[in-house]
Amino acid sequence: MSGGKPAVLVLIKGLGIGGAEKLISEGALFWDRESYDYRVAYVLPWKDQLTPQLEALEVPVRCLGGRKGNSVVATGRLHRLVKEWNVDLIHAHLPVSGVMARTTRVPVVYTEHNLADSYRQPTRTLNRASYWRNDVVIAVSDAVAGSLSSFPGPTPQVIPNGVTVDVKPEQAIAARDELGLGPEEPLIVHVGNIRPHKGHSTLIAAAAELTRVNPAATIVSIGGEKNSGDLERIRTEAADSGLGDALRFLGRREDALSFVAAADVYVNPADVEGLPVSILEALALGIPVVATAVGGVPTVIRHDETGLLVEARQPTALATAILGLLDDPRRARHLGNAGQMLVERDYGLEAMVRTIEESYRRVLID
Repeated sequence: MSGGKPAVLVLIKGLGIGGAEKLISEGALFWDRESYDYRVAYVLPWKDQLTPQLEALEVPVRCLGGRKGNSVVATGRLHRLVKEWNVDLIHAHLPVSGVMARTTRVPVVYTEHNLADSYRQPTRTLNRASYWRNDVVIAVSDAVAGSLSSFPGPTPQVIPNGVTVDVKPEQAIAARDELGLGPEEPLIVHVGNIRPHKGHSTLIAAAAELTRVNPAATIVSIGGEKNSGDLERIRTEAADSGLGDALRFLGRREDALSFVAAADVYVNPADVEGLPVSILEALALGIPVVATAVGGVPTVIRHDETGLLVEARQPTALATAILGLLDDPRRARHLGNAGQMLVERDYGLEAMVRTIEESYRRVLID
């Protein structure tokens, strides 16, 4: 307890640019800091891109300095930090930080952002074995909650991700200018870090089919690499497909939303998802979305109502759906407007934060 307020430690593996991470850095704008003393800790030193945003809000941030995530050293530092900051509750995001948090004696609220079986076996085993120590479990979609149904512990409460976006028209224009594209040239954008299950190979194959039909189209993929060399590997795969500048991998970009706002179509080719923040952001910007029907995606992309769905690992279907929207701007606008209305009504970031804080209150009162 700090100054009469419960101290809440938000814990995550890294503060790089990703969906779960942005929910923390942008959600902090709406934290009830009159009721809770918020602090943030993360494990991996090189994943710190969002740290300045939190520090600008005068939120204390500490790196635990683990080399591989859930290490003995990082866990020991967490225990010392809990004592130093007199932490009353830990809100852990994703399995690595969840496992670490459960080794303390502090109440734990745990948020799962992905399907439970999407992690490597050692991570799944540790997560399951310690899951009973959670006081509250939050799942970002019904699909994620269902994937946890056999875990021995609290029944997940579904609290969908929320977003807030603010992109000025000149930022979208600057994104197109950087790509050398005029306002009428077709632009398809994807945002997703390069890691297993994100569907980059599907995107490459779809881009090859799409550009054979519409050579004027440009596809842009934005996202950092999980392992050194991943970005170069994907770029080589695209080059080997003969795509040239038609498909561009820009790597990690803090201005990714500027490119999304400039897009004619947003695409998500992933094999596995929880409830992607990037899709919600595209919808919030009124950009029509083509996505694979995986995980919690069909919760927000309702086929031919708020976007278009295709089966995973089907590049021809992905390309065909995108081409259909490029060929029918009126339909694309209709889907974009419907998606924007859905997010404004049901997926606000402030509403998400308020619901999460209600779970804190229940745990701290009990």
